[in-house]
Amino acid sequence: MTALLWLWWQGYVTVRLRGVGIERVLNGAAQAGVALFQVQRLTADVVLARIPARDFRRLRLLLRQAANGPRIHVTILDRHGFPFLLRQFSRRAFLAVGLGLSALALFYLANFVWFIEVVGADAMTVELIKAVVEETGLRSGVLRSSLDARRIEQRLLERLPHLAWAHVKNQGVRVEIQVMERESAELDAQGAGHVYAKRDGLITELLVLQGTPQVREGDTVRQDDLLISGMYYDRQGRRQFGAARGVVKARVWYQAVGEASLVRWEPQKTGRSHRQYRLTVGPFSIPLGRSYPRDNHLVSTKNWQLYLGQAMAPVSWTRINYEEVLWEAVPVPMTEAERTAYELAWESLLNQGVERDNVLEERRTVEYLTDAHGIRVTVQVEVLEDIGQFLGQ
Repeated sequence: MTALLWLWWQGYVTVRLRGVGIERVLNGAAQAGVALFQVQRLTADVVLARIPARDFRRLRLLLRQAANGPRIHVTILDRHGFPFLLRQFSRRAFLAVGLGLSALALFYLANFVWFIEVVGADAMTVELIKAVVEETGLRSGVLRSSLDARRIEQRLLERLPHLAWAHVKNQGVRVEIQVMERESAELDAQGAGHVYAKRDGLITELLVLQGTPQVREGDTVRQDDLLISGMYYDRQGRRQFGAARGVVKARVWYQAVGEASLVRWEPQKTGRSHRQYRLTVGPFSIPLGRSYPRDNHLVSTKNWQLYLGQAMAPVSWTRINYEEVLWEAVPVPMTEAERTAYELAWESLLNQGVERDNVLEERRTVEYLTDAHGIRVTVQVEVLEDIGQFLGQ
C-alpha cells in the first residue's frame, strides 16, 4: 500500500505497446531497470502496462535502440498521480480563483438584508409599514447585525394604532414582518380600560405601548391579573386614564385528556340471516315480515323507487337484510390504543386553540383506567402566546 501511494505521489502513466516481438522490449526494459507493473497482454502483439513517469523517456530510448528489429509503437493512454493533478489544476487556476471569489462574495452578501416581506396586512397597510420600518433603518442593503427587532415592533405599534400585533423575523437575507390588524369595530368601541391576563402563564416579553406596566418579564401571573394599567402620566406630567395597549407574551400550559379501550368488539357472523320488506306509499309505510334487533344483527337495505308524476304519491319498495352476529372481544395492542387516545387528546387541544407549530414543549402521561380495560393519555403542551386582554371600564 505504501509503494502504491509513493508511486501515485511521483506520478505514473498507462501505456500501450503494439508490435511484433514485444517480449524483446519487455526483457530489455527489465535489464535496464525500467519498472513496468500491472502488465496485461490483450492480444499477441498488444500489451498494456503501467510505468513511472520518470521512466517513460528511458522506455522510448530503448525502443529507438531496438529499431533494427520489428518496430514497436508505444502510446500513452492515461496519466495518474499528483504531478498530473497539479498540472491540471494549474490550467484551471482562473476557474478555481473565480469560484473562490464568488463564494466569498456570496458569504459577504449574506450578511445584509435584501428582501423585506409583510404578512397579514392589506395592500395599503403594506406601504405604510414599509415606510415606518425605513424610519428605523430597516431597508434593502442594511446589515443584519444592525437590526433591533424589538425596537421595530414597538415603532410599528406606536405609529400604526390599527395594528393589534407585530412580529419581526430575521430569516437570513429576508426579513418577514408579521402583523395583525384590529377590527374597525374594535377600534371604534375601545375606550379607557386596562389589559388583564386571559390565562395563567410565565411572562417572557412585555411591550407597553400605552399605560403603566404592572408586571415584569419573568413574573408568573394568574388569569384575570392586571398586566397593564390604563392610568399613566403624559409628557407634561399630567395623570391620564386611557386605553392600555401592549403585547404581553407568556409561556402558557394547556392540558387535555384522551381515553381509549384495550378491547374492541368485532361481529362474527353465525350464518343465519333474515329478510324483511317494506312498501312505502307517500308518508305511509307497510312492513312485510318480522324485524330483528340491531344489537345482534347487521342490517343492510336496498331500495327501489317509482315516481308516477307530481299528482301521485311516490311509491318505494325496500328490502332489508338481517345477518345474525355474535360480538367477540378482540384485544387492542397497547401501542394502537395509546395512539388513539393521544390523537383524541390532541383533538381537544386543537379545539382549545392550540396550534402544533407553536408548541415549545410537550409532555405525555399514560395510565390504565380503573377497570383495566382502557388507558388514559394526558397531554400537556407549553406554547408562547399573547395573554393580554383589554377590558374597558
